[in-house]
Amino acid sequence: MGKASRRKRERALVSSVLAAATVEHSATRGARPLRHLLTIAAVVVGVLALSLGTWLHYSGAETRGAEYQPGPSAVTVLPNPDTSDMTAPVSRAIRSARQAALSQPKSATAVGQFGQVLHAHWQYDAAATCYEFARQLAPGEFRWIYLLAGVEEIRGAESERIVQLFGEAIRLAPRFAPVRVRHADALLRLGHWADAREEYTAAVALDPVLVLAHRGLGQAATLLGDLPAAIKHLERAAALSSQDRITQVALARAYAMAGQVDQAAEAARNAQGLTYEASLPDQVYFELSLLAVDPETLRERFTRSLGAGDENAAFEAAILLEESGAPSARQQLSQASKQRANQYAFAGEFDAALAEFERAARFAPTDPEIEHNWGTVLLRRGDLEQASRHFEKAVALNPQSTDSLYNLGVVLEGLERNDEAIARFTAAVKINPQHMAADRLAELGVVSEP
Repeated sequence: MGKASRRKRERALVSSVLAAATVEHSATRGARPLRHLLTIAAVVVGVLALSLGTWLHYSGAETRGAEYQPGPSAVTVLPNPDTSDMTAPVSRAIRSARQAALSQPKSATAVGQFGQVLHAHWQYDAAATCYEFARQLAPGEFRWIYLLAGVEEIRGAESERIVQLFGEAIRLAPRFAPVRVRHADALLRLGHWADAREEYTAAVALDPVLVLAHRGLGQAATLLGDLPAAIKHLERAAALSSQDRITQVALARAYAMAGQVDQAAEAARNAQGLTYEASLPDQVYFELSLLAVDPETLRERFTRSLGAGDENAAFEAAILLEESGAPSARQQLSQASKQRANQYAFAGEFDAALAEFERAARFAPTDPEIEHNWGTVLLRRGDLEQASRHFEKAVALNPQSTDSLYNLGVVLEGLERNDEAIARFTAAVKINPQHMAADRLAELGVVSEP
């Protein structure tokens, strides 16, 4: 029986009881004792209470159902991509992010970050699933809608959906210029040139030096036949980023359409010698890129970090590259650091040399040359105790190094550990009888064995 029918029958029952009580009371006014009236009232109240309790029970169940109805299980919603063919760092990053999302299934941040890790490693379908789930968990969070719009565009979703998602993102962050540019780019690709022009214009208003906004505005104006505006904004883009190849190509086209032949030829020549393409300064996508640990990205990160002097970041990238099956990066890093350390040492900049040797040893802890040169700088500084430790390690790593044995003997002699020093000189002479260690033994009055 439905709730409406049940309630109707209960109301009828209550009404009939009340009617009977009223009739009986009217017919016997003054004849019935007060106790009988109280009994009738108790029955009525009891029926009302029963009816109200029944209604509250079903009504409450309905309300509780709406309030506590569990959403889709994270175990079934969250993707579980096959990582068996991926490199160890990529596989570990994906599995770790998924586990974090499963442990916090109601956290839009955890679910969205899992999507970001997938997105960073080109798992676009799975990333879209996570972003959509995160969006449902936190519909007012800009990041997940924004990233969902971008990944849906990559997946080739319907144009209406892409435009709608970007529109939602813009409503949440109307002053974030990159979302305007990405929305405009999507509109331009869809052939909505006038709408794209409006979005690029809005982006320029928010950030007057945004290269891609001026470039896009120039391209949209070209398509709409507004050549003066096109040339104006493309020239502005070229002034902001003279090495951007796409800007020069677009500028050559606009000049040619406007009949400015010489300028078109010059822009075309400029474009031929360029390979650089300007990028969008987008913090959301920058943070996304930092999550990528695939070999290609790691190589780029390693080179960029090394060029910027951020050796810690370069080292982290080198370790992950080594784990990915590309150990050459770590070797390259240690060689660069060792070379700098030696240059400092030769120049007499001992403090800088010691700091660089420490860094080089971190990159290559089993390189005997680093330990030997490190010990030599400490010897020249007069720090014999520390020097002895590094020469000991150099000998342990390369027992056939006569130079390390000799230097260790010199340090031990300076520490007045003469017996140990003689033992090291003797070991060096056994390896190379012509080594200067033989002269030192003679000076000490020790006859070396033939």
